[in-house]
Amino acid sequence: MALVAATNMALYAKTLVVYYSYTNNVHNIVTALCGQIDADVIRIEPAEKGLDYAANNYAIGSEQIAAIRNKPDDAAAYPAIDPVTVNPDEYDTVIIGAPLWWSDMASPLQTFLFHYGKQLAGKRIGLIVSSASSGISGVEADARRLVPGGVFLSPSLWIRSSQTSSAPTLVAEWLKTIDYKNITDNNMNNKLSISANGHTLTATLDDNSSARALQEMLASAGPVTIHMSDYGDMEKVGILPQSLPTNDEHINTVAGDLILYQGRNFVIYYDSNSWNFTRLGKIDNVTSGNELKNILGSGDVDVTLTLSGTAGISSTTADSGKATTMYDLRGMHTAHRSNGPEGMPKGVYIVNGKKTTGR
Repeated sequence: MALVAATNMALYAKTLVVYYSYTNNVHNIVTALCGQIDADVIRIEPAEKGLDYAANNYAIGSEQIAAIRNKPDDAAAYPAIDPVTVNPDEYDTVIIGAPLWWSDMASPLQTFLFHYGKQLAGKRIGLIVSSASSGISGVEADARRLVPGGVFLSPSLWIRSSQTSSAPTLVAEWLKTIDYKNITDNNMNNKLSISANGHTLTATLDDNSSARALQEMLASAGPVTIHMSDYGDMEKVGILPQSLPTNDEHINTVAGDLILYQGRNFVIYYDSNSWNFTRLGKIDNVTSGNELKNILGSGDVDVTLTLSGTAGISSTTADSGKATTMYDLRGMHTAHRSNGPEGMPKGVYIVNGKKTTGR
């Protein structure tokens, strides 16, 4: 018998599909999409029922789009929609299915994103757009405006109305193009919990060797507490227990940025700065630097870092007769076989039912 590992399913990415459809073209596209991926689905519906959006050359939709264009920051400019119950923190990837109205995203869907877009910061955002013939750049611009911190997958998928019957094939090709399977099924958990002063924040880690090394450290050592101090009235900084690889680039920081400085300094920014750093990730749902200051306090603070939503391997059983096959912390079989730590690739593995670190 092979090794059996029990893992927390939160280790895997979860996808939300949110869409609006008036003519049912987008609905048919989403149906094709959900036949190929595992996702939760929300269909947005206007609060006012029975409106004929197609009447008078789509006059109602045109008026709603014009109102949003005139006052994009005013909640009153967006048409009311039926109440939606969703917790964005449960998802790593959000796919938006949008009709094009007058070169822009359909107004009911804009309403949803106006209220939830900031909570999607740091998440992967895929965009599928249906239109008769017009290009989709306006819809893409709306999505980026309404989800300012989103990590947009490229390219967006544009399906013309005349192509709707071919949606299954077009969707399958798009999923391959954006490498959907790898980015959602094969990643370690990219969520980090940050606890300080009785508060717990969640953050989304970047996809680079520095963030992966931080994940590996926390998976191996468990929660890590670091002592952090104020610096320059713009950040908290503390020393990690070990150095991480750097991927420095010129960065203009914003509130909530998690930064690695000189390989071992873990920094939480609550104000702007411009320097060559390594970005580790960003705290989710941060609305202001003052909010972070209030949570972290004005002086020194102990901050605990934990991989969010997973305890790695929660239990293992193995056949003592032959368990030379290795499993990673997701319980996934690896291509390597163990000849002791010296013969293992660098990382943390389960061998013979025990957690082992390769050299």
